[in-house]
Amino acid sequence: MNERQIITNNIHKYFETNKNKKIVILPYRNLSGVVSDILNDEYSIREQFIVDNYACDMDHIYPMNRMPDGYEECTFMLAAFGSTKKVLHEMLLEYVSEDRIVDLLFDENREKVFQSDSKVHMDFLCPGFTKCGTTSMHYALAQNPKIFLPKVKETYFLNYAVDETAHEAFKNHYKPEETAGRIVGDIEPGYKNMAEDVYRYCGSDLKLIFCVRNPVDVLYSYYKMEMRNALFMLEASTSGSEGIEWDGTVGPEMFDKWTVKYRFRGKYSDYIKSFLNYYPMEQIKIIVGEELYADTKNAMDDLQNFLGIPEKDKLEYREFPRENIGSKVAKDQIGLEINKNIQQLRYKLIQKGDLQSLDLLYGIRDKIEELTLVDYNEPMLESTRHNLLDYYMDSIHDLEGMLGRSLQGIWY
Repeated sequence: MNERQIITNNIHKYFETNKNKKIVILPYRNLSGVVSDILNDEYSIREQFIVDNYACDMDHIYPMNRMPDGYEECTFMLAAFGSTKKVLHEMLLEYVSEDRIVDLLFDENREKVFQSDSKVHMDFLCPGFTKCGTTSMHYALAQNPKIFLPKVKETYFLNYAVDETAHEAFKNHYKPEETAGRIVGDIEPGYKNMAEDVYRYCGSDLKLIFCVRNPVDVLYSYYKMEMRNALFMLEASTSGSEGIEWDGTVGPEMFDKWTVKYRFRGKYSDYIKSFLNYYPMEQIKIIVGEELYADTKNAMDDLQNFLGIPEKDKLEYREFPRENIGSKVAKDQIGLEINKNIQQLRYKLIQKGDLQSLDLLYGIRDKIEELTLVDYNEPMLESTRHNLLDYYMDSIHDLEGMLGRSLQGIWY
């Protein structure tokens, strides 16, 4: 089953035994639109409001500590995975009783996989962060014959509905004859908010790598990536909340507006803390991108020590690769839509483990992007940079505490 089917089934189960139609949805993500559509299309219900501490607009989306009057009478439908679900559930219990919370993504099939005796053994995982050099890290580590990584960076296994079929497809990325005698890992920046699921699948001995760099620069890079191949951040929400109206330009003013809803992505320490609930700091390595490129040899030697690679099997990295770097954006909304559809097809092929079709798709994608993308190198507004740095400073200081050193002169 996919996420929509799971959500649909759980909503049906709720209404089989409950008559309360005062519904609140949380959090505000792609799945909130799915929940809203099902409630409206099948039950003619519009949610009272949405709860999201980061994307709140105080019109239809509210932080949990400032919910509108009457929230006590509502049922809260929670559509989130992993540690995000756990944190939100625990926070909700401070405001409403357990019987008013519905876990829309509870999935028996997922539970069976987590309890399976045939899970892939994983020595290390890189669960963060997007646009921080994870593609380059995959390329660099894969050069060492003692390390095994799937041929594709990001299998998205835990990101979507997990069942035995998906599990078998995931295991096909890790054939025993290829992993035997090697240090086995995965690079999945989409897992940054899935600490509990990672722990339940990979176990307690897992080593974790987090790639980070200046969150202000990362957010601008992420924005440009979204303006190449994704529409969902710009579309008006089907839940009735206003989206970001796009006039076809991608300039710094548009980025300034975009940051208000999506700047939370750069709070690295919040995500790392969720993993610290399951793993000790000794099993976590934080790689600062600016330091990695400034002193690649020592940084990669230290990382190989962390992964347990014997001295005789280490590679000497004189420079770090620069993969997946691009400043192009879509020419127009049609190009954005086309590239979004290609990206969605890519996800499906990776999930199925269909690498032959994936290679074919990459060839098609490259040719289409020549027609749909244009260069974009305009810097962000200085006022935007200043505001973002101020927003991130507390998180940066938290990260410095984890690193045991200051990032002053590097990030600020």
